[in-house]
Amino acid sequence: MNEPVKERRITWTKDNAHLLAGYRDEPRVDMGAMMRAVRRQIPLALACAFVGITIAVLMILGSVPRYTAVETILLDEERGELLNEVSPLPNAVRSDTAVQSEIEIIKSRALAFQVVDLLQLDQDADFLSPPLGLTEKANRLISSVTRPLARLLTPDPPANPENEGDSEGNTNTEDTPIPNFNFEVTDRDRAVRILRDRLSVSRSGRSLVIEIGFSDFDPARAASIARGYGLAYEGFQLVTTNEVAAKAEAWLRERLEVLEQKAIDAASALQAFRAENDLVQVRGDLLTEQQQSELASELVNASAAAAEAEAYLESLVSLSERAANDADFIAVPFVEGLVDGASETVRREYLDASQSYRQIVDQFGEEHPQAQQLNTRIQILADTLKAELEQATQTARVAHNMALGREQSLRSDLAALTGTSDVNVALRGRLQQLEAISETYAQVYRDYLARLEVTMQQQNFPIASIKIISPAELPKDPSSPRKKAMLFTGALLGGLLGALAGAARELTPKPARTVSELRQGAGVTCLGMLPDPKTLGDAAAANAHARTVERLAQVCEANSQSGSGLLIGMAPLTPDLQKTQDLPLELANRLSRAGTHKVLVVYEGVSQGLLPAATPNGVETASMQSIMDHMRENAASGSDDTAQDILTSDLRAQFSYVLVALNPLSHAEQSDPHAWAYDMTVLRIPWGKILPSFVSDALLDHPKFSDALATTILEDANLTKARRYMSPGSYEEVKINA
Repeated sequence: MNEPVKERRITWTKDNAHLLAGYRDEPRVDMGAMMRAVRRQIPLALACAFVGITIAVLMILGSVPRYTAVETILLDEERGELLNEVSPLPNAVRSDTAVQSEIEIIKSRALAFQVVDLLQLDQDADFLSPPLGLTEKANRLISSVTRPLARLLTPDPPANPENEGDSEGNTNTEDTPIPNFNFEVTDRDRAVRILRDRLSVSRSGRSLVIEIGFSDFDPARAASIARGYGLAYEGFQLVTTNEVAAKAEAWLRERLEVLEQKAIDAASALQAFRAENDLVQVRGDLLTEQQQSELASELVNASAAAAEAEAYLESLVSLSERAANDADFIAVPFVEGLVDGASETVRREYLDASQSYRQIVDQFGEEHPQAQQLNTRIQILADTLKAELEQATQTARVAHNMALGREQSLRSDLAALTGTSDVNVALRGRLQQLEAISETYAQVYRDYLARLEVTMQQQNFPIASIKIISPAELPKDPSSPRKKAMLFTGALLGGLLGALAGAARELTPKPARTVSELRQGAGVTCLGMLPDPKTLGDAAAANAHARTVERLAQVCEANSQSGSGLLIGMAPLTPDLQKTQDLPLELANRLSRAGTHKVLVVYEGVSQGLLPAATPNGVETASMQSIMDHMRENAASGSDDTAQDILTSDLRAQFSYVLVALNPLSHAEQSDPHAWAYDMTVLRIPWGKILPSFVSDALLDHPKFSDALATTILEDANLTKARRYMSPGSYEEVKINA
């Protein structure tokens, strides 16, 4: 009876290609499947979004409204430039880093203390004990639970020995007093903490405008605190500038006193050194140095004059040599102060006579009277030029000798004066050193004196480099809670969590809900779905139920054999469908064709007294126990055929269809307890509860039942949800489960 479990393999062929659809390895994106998944998970996302909106509404109802007042301040560059004109102290560099520094100054505790003192917030009980909303109460409750636990888990700090400093010799408590700081938290400190928690400071875009916002439960107090921050910040600017200038003035005065005394000492030492060494100074220089400078200048001029006279003399000597050799020369060189310009007239007459002579000689010859007269004139002019040349030569020689004499005299005087001053080189070096020291101290003193004057002007300048351009006004509407934003955020976060949960549900293995899922996942055929009996009052569900029963009956009629009855085994996959006895009777009534065929329904695991009554359509019912008793009677009669063969032959002879309602297939005690000769089997699968792999494994564990399997049916289906898993317009949606 028991056969080994056979492994069920599915081979890809053209006949079962539709059964293995979806098992190909090509990566693809099924947009239809994605849209169906979205459609299936929309209710979950909407439910989560509704929960998020509900939580947001509760938070809004439990929150205490707050009002925000804003004070707008401009970092005025023009005022900063005006301050720079008065003083070069750093005021007007408004880079991004400087603007961020100003924002941090506004957020600082120092400015917060000034606002608290200005408005006396440490004495305002309502400000120190604000009303708490639902969120604050929840946070406080959580903190009351977690804070003791955190304090319990925090280790104690290590204790230092009292004499640690004395033992190492690094600390002397007697010589180095340790300041005693007071860390006690007062109302003023609590007011500062509350003030900084509710303060918001931001920069308006890339401009030099800073917005100071403050939130409070009282709109009037919010506006007053925002204005108080503006006033405190403006006063902080003035006080800071004055403090810096005052400290700089005090330091500069101290330094000026020291520099003044040093400058006086340096000047006194310089004057004493000059008096001791008889160093007379004229127009800023020593007398000996001035004399040397004048002699050197005269020597240069005398040397130039001597060189010029020598060059002129050489020129005249050269002309005299040419005249002695009867060579032509035009005129004597003219030098102002040495030779007059009389030779210029003689030169012109000489040139004119020579030209006229050549013309007459060319026309009339040398014997012509006029030519002879001109020749005589030319000789007289030449003699005159020679005499003038000799006179000029003598005059140039005298002038040259005078220039050389003056040059030699100046050289002797300068050498004598220089030889005398070489003895005082050390004195002049010491004098220059003292002069440098005195001038340095005098220059530093003048610089510090100018800085002191500028600092005094800066200290008394009553203009800050900021300007309040928009004082805080009384807010009309609360700034928090932001109802629309909270509702939108709640809906968005809830919907997002719902979408994530839906995606997780879609990514997890899904139970069989459609015919196509069974075909693709388990490789079995499925006739359709039977709706949940509770929904049969709906017309669509009733039509789907009748259509599925009709398709099942058609499968049974197609497998029937002429001349003998058809033995059909119907087994539920799980015990969920074990108590459903309507399907076998409905199928039997359909197969009987109003009494034309005899149909027997056999129930396994049901006593004879609990069997449904026979129907008027010729359908009979029996229990499996009575069938087994009949098998034992046939076995006792001694027949050669087996009890199973006798039973099947008798049932086939008496009935056209024998429907056996078997026990659940997955809870069978043996591997294949239904090993007798079924002509066909039908597997009943609960809708939305079993994975397709579970169906495959169950069929592999019952090979005899699997070999005779004709089809499967999904029962207790929710058609509305099932359509969300079907492709729109597919045959399954339109025809099978319309």
